[in-house]
Amino acid sequence: MPSQRTRTVVAYVLLAAAGLFIGVAISQWLFGFTVDPDPRDDALSRAAGMGFTDEARRTLFSIVPVAAPALAAWLAPVGDPGRGIRRGSRIAYALLIVIGVLLALSAARYGFDQDAQLVRDGAVFIDTRAAVERLVLDLTWLVLAGLAWWSVRWSAKRE
Repeated sequence: MPSQRTRTVVAYVLLAAAGLFIGVAISQWLFGFTVDPDPRDDALSRAAGMGFTDEARRTLFSIVPVAAPALAAWLAPVGDPGRGIRRGSRIAYALLIVIGVLLALSAARYGFDQDAQLVRDGAVFIDTRAAVERLVLDLTWLVLAGLAWWSVRWSAKRE
């Protein structure tokens, strides 16, 4: 079994990795990474994953930001460092859930508004079926994050 110090360091590294993934997803969603600006490239189209800079959903709804805070809380030792790590895990999950809900709603708004896509972009890129599929997948990731947040919160109360 690793020492308490090693477990604390690994837990902080996992929290930092989750925070980095969440920060990168926010940046990809709000600002994008295109070299040549495309007039169709905006926050709603990026949230919907249109292909311009559609990495925000894949970055935010991936295994690292969902599992790393839970693993960090599990590795956290009992006592003061452990309480800080569990608090950081709850904060990471709260950020993930808030940003995830905003991202999912933005993607759904873009996908369900086919008339605006047709007028603005000249074609419908995300139809209603694809918008529903993405919304269901996004909600699944959000439910997993919510369950992990609840689990971390419950384990902190139990201590």
